[in-house]
Amino acid sequence: MKKSIISTCVFIMLFSCQKNTINENNTKDTEKSELQKFTIDSVKVADSSAIYNNLTISFAQQLLVFPEIKDKVLLDSIYKPAVIFATDFDKKSLQNILNHKAKEHFVTTKRENDFVPEAKQTWDQESKMKLISNTNNILTISYSIGGYTGGAHGFYNETYKVFDLENNKVIHQEDIFNNTKDTKWSTILMNHFNNKDQKEMLLEKNIPLNNNFFFDKDKITFVYNQYEITAYAAGVVYISIPFKEIEKELTLNFREKLAKMK
Repeated sequence: MKKSIISTCVFIMLFSCQKNTINENNTKDTEKSELQKFTIDSVKVADSSAIYNNLTISFAQQLLVFPEIKDKVLLDSIYKPAVIFATDFDKKSLQNILNHKAKEHFVTTKRENDFVPEAKQTWDQESKMKLISNTNNILTISYSIGGYTGGAHGFYNETYKVFDLENNKVIHQEDIFNNTKDTKWSTILMNHFNNKDQKEMLLEKNIPLNNNFFFDKDKITFVYNQYEITAYAAGVVYISIPFKEIEKELTLNFREKLAKMK
């Protein structure tokens, strides 16, 4: 196994976007100013190993570190989508966890796989966390994982989580909408599914609300991964709904949060 390449970096992140999802022009100067005050850290591990003559395994994972967040329950919620379970969430502890995960990945892959390809292949897995926004104590993080482990094609998945830093909790769809079970949501989502090419690969007659979303002061965007509502070739689907069109469906508490964002 090649020597692990482990790096840590301290940086300040401005509002950024995931693939074709977030319009950078919507970022206000006030939001940028707030992000600049929110210091984060990052840890990473990247390693590879040739487990057979024609098969090399590559593993990389990057985590954000939040030295200003102290609530353990909130931190547990932040790292759960990255499949990180810990009692301490400081930089050193998270780095040690990543180092261990990399080693386990190679051991497990070799133990559970006896396939030896005829031609040389590299099976890779890479995941990372990304700060999307931090406005008025509402923190949004994206979690992505992708790679190739044999077969006809690779895989890719995006998850978004929104955190209420004031109340130390994850924001769910029930915190935003009065009635998440109303059947009209499928119609609303379908009417705002504007990507015609993706819509042609729709596998479902009804599109459900899910907890994979992010929002700004103007709209909420729901994210559906491959095979969730469309064929693999469609990629990740983003459906945005302007809040002004569904204002009556929003909870009073959420309307108050939106007012603070404007």
